Amino acid sequence: MAEHPRLKLLPDGPFIEIDGGALYLGRDCHLAASIPALKNKVVSNRHCCFKKEPDGQWTIEDLGSTNGTWLRGKRLATRERLKSADVVSLGKNGPRLECLLPQPVDDGASATMLESDLGASETVLAAEETLLASPDGSAERPFKVGRTPHVVLRHERTGQEFGAKGYTIVIGRDPTAAQIVIRTDQEKHVSGRHAEIQFRSDGSVVVRDLGSKNGTWLNDGPVKADTPLKVKDRILLGNAPTLLIVAALDN
Repeated sequence: MAEHPRLKLLPDGPFIEIDGGALYLGRDCHLAASIPALKNKVVSNRHCCFKKEPDGQWTIEDLGSTNGTWLRGKRLATRERLKSADVVSLGKNGPRLECLLPQPVDDGASATMLESDLGASETVLAAEETLLASPDGSAERPFKVGRTPHVVLRHERTGQEFGAKGYTIVIGRDPTAAQIVIRTDQEKHVSGRHAEIQFRSDGSVVVRDLGSKNGTWLNDGPVKADTPLKVKDRILLGNAPTLLIVAALDN
């Protein structure tokens, strides 16, 4: 069996090999693992996430999709552990993928390495599509996804640094929906899903407001559309107490 987990789009491929800690699937054109068959209207923009846990096991989690994620004939209500040959369906009758998993490595060294890769906090990762030398989506030469970019933001007032990995990183108060969580008593002006940073496949990085109640500003200008982002830029969430400096953008 391959070293990395593979997903086979049923009934006849293609194969996708996950060379990283997690993978988003959905219709969002900015997700790196953009698979034509997943453009099906039953698939949500950010539908589900495959994730490697510290013990080496792989899990599947629905991301609040409209039509649900189905495993072993049941709609997911919580994150579930996967077994090799499990079939995941995006929507009850939507695209189906067979999970082909390697045997987990259950030792302290691998767990420590994985925790270092994923970071100390719960981080939702998206995956970058990095084509092999001669990929064709077959079992012998699958499309390979992995390697995630990351961002580091520094709170101007407190000096606290917030780091997250992924192609799409949400900033907000809701710890179930945001990868960078801002929720002190002095920052209740920050919405649950306030703003989003996106790493694009062309190498560019943008920030967008997510319909927040109090707005997002970049370098003193209101963010009304996808706006290019670079190191040392200043992101203001709502008002003055929440000013975040872009300390690092690694894509």
